[in-house]
Amino acid sequence: MKRLPMSDFMWNYYQSHNVSFTDFQQAAIIWNSDLPKPEILDALREIASTTTDEALKEQIRERLDTEAENERLFHENDGRYFFIFVPDDEDEWESCYFSTSDAAIAYGKDHSKENFKIRKEPFVDKFDGSAANDNSDTMYIGGQAQYAKDGVLLECECYTERISINVSHPYPSRFEDAYIPLQSPFELGDIVKMTGDSRPAIVQVSQEDWKRSLERNTNGSRKIPPSYDNTSLTVEFLDNGEMYHVHPPILCLEKIDQWDDKLEWDLLQAASQLMKGTGSLENFLCHYHRNLDRKKEET
Repeated sequence: MKRLPMSDFMWNYYQSHNVSFTDFQQAAIIWNSDLPKPEILDALREIASTTTDEALKEQIRERLDTEAENERLFHENDGRYFFIFVPDDEDEWESCYFSTSDAAIAYGKDHSKENFKIRKEPFVDKFDGSAANDNSDTMYIGGQAQYAKDGVLLECECYTERISINVSHPYPSRFEDAYIPLQSPFELGDIVKMTGDSRPAIVQVSQEDWKRSLERNTNGSRKIPPSYDNTSLTVEFLDNGEMYHVHPPILCLEKIDQWDDKLEWDLLQAASQLMKGTGSLENFLCHYHRNLDRKKEET
């Protein structure tokens, strides 16, 4: 099995426990990862070329066709649209306007510091106001795409009824949103971080709760079938002195046993101990307000 897009911590955990994933599960993990869209589609093509799962082959073919049509329609312009460059690292009022997507992307590569977005919008006087008109010649086809600094496409979405995936296998049996009963290496109160994210967090789910969730999601008792979103883990992120309730995908998390900021590390440890039942609320609040006051002084 090839290396799948997840944190090194999770990959090593599954390797050490001899956990493998079916082609269908690998496709689900890849599709829901934060890899650039071209890498996702290439990986899906590779799975389709080797898998013996005929249903999965058909689903991947449908997805590839849909993504190709989606990108084609985004770039298409018959003179009734304009494209807006929106930098991720600046105010949107610094946006620039272009007649073609190629010109907008080229500008983004030259002028953005990080990732950037390109929006496709219509000239108001070119349409009758009906975006859902059945006539394809007058149908509104706007959209938005995100690019890396080097111009690599990360995500593309069109706002139109002309794109629709012809599903041979309806939800929840499609790979794009498939539920995977993932094992968790995390305990309540573990200190973690997300891959590519600078914020630390505290795990709020015990092993017992995670196993009960797995049982409920796999025994058929749910009225609404589980989806890929049900592979998320509840954590409390520490961000700018405050803590926030978030549900990141479990595959992107990794344990940490140290942190450069001592005040934040003391707070994380106090929060961890409180969740594990070995600390006190008084100690947690002391570190929380000390850390929050420091952040307020910095701003």
